[in-house]
Amino acid sequence: MAFFISTIFLKESLIIKNFIDKINGSLFTIIIFWSISQFIQPLFFRIKNIENILTKDLLEWIINALKIVFFILGFSAVLEIWGIRVAPIIAGLGLFGVAVALGAQDLFKNLISGILVLVEKRFKKGDVIIIEGIIEGVVEKIGFRSTAIRKFDKSLCYIPNNQFAENAVTNISKISNRRINWLIGLEYKSTTKQLKLICGDIQKKIVNNKKDFFVTSSTPVIVKINEFAASSIDILVRCFANTNDYEEFLVIKDKLAIDIKEIVEKRKCSFAFPSQSLYIEKN
Repeated sequence: MAFFISTIFLKESLIIKNFIDKINGSLFTIIIFWSISQFIQPLFFRIKNIENILTKDLLEWIINALKIVFFILGFSAVLEIWGIRVAPIIAGLGLFGVAVALGAQDLFKNLISGILVLVEKRFKKGDVIIIEGIIEGVVEKIGFRSTAIRKFDKSLCYIPNNQFAENAVTNISKISNRRINWLIGLEYKSTTKQLKLICGDIQKKIVNNKKDFFVTSSTPVIVKINEFAASSIDILVRCFANTNDYEEFLVIKDKLAIDIKEIVEKRKCSFAFPSQSLYIEKN
């Protein structure tokens, strides 16, 4: 405002007048477009239930894209004020744009893949995801070209978005119930009666613990003899914890492991370990 007022007293010649008018027009245009860009984010978040329709990450994408659009429009308007025609420049860049597009296919592929990730809500910031053989960690940022994932060793890894379109992505944070799937090896000297009692005791322990375990017809408790392995009789223990939180899951697993050991000891059995018997033939 002070600049506008001060220029009133400097209009002594036509050249200076035109120059100052262009500066004033440029500043006014910049302020208008900057103000509009600053109102975009508050305006979006004032729309009722907008976050139920679009994810927070997608909203950030749209807001940033609109800010870029308004920046380009504002810059073009300023160029027009100074007599620089934008339309011929855009037309002249047409062939150049085609060449750039052909050379930037991976960039557009990553951009489209990133948009699909956000629209389909495959994952969001804070989710733990796994891409088999590529990455496992916590999503920190979903960008236009790549996604930042914090690995469990605390290193930060950037994965091109097209990897999420070309590979299966497992969202661990979407797990409804975490599964326990153990093979427990018992010694071959265990009797049939002991094996049946151990299986029954483990199953009762899990079924009766409604607080820690989720037992339904679709998530049954399985405690069965699985196979006769090389050094053990293997019992399969499969059940679902009544949580999707990893730390709570570890506590439940710890308690179940101790319970199983107590049951095996109670039935006078022992856990097997890999062993070999060596027979020496005498001549």
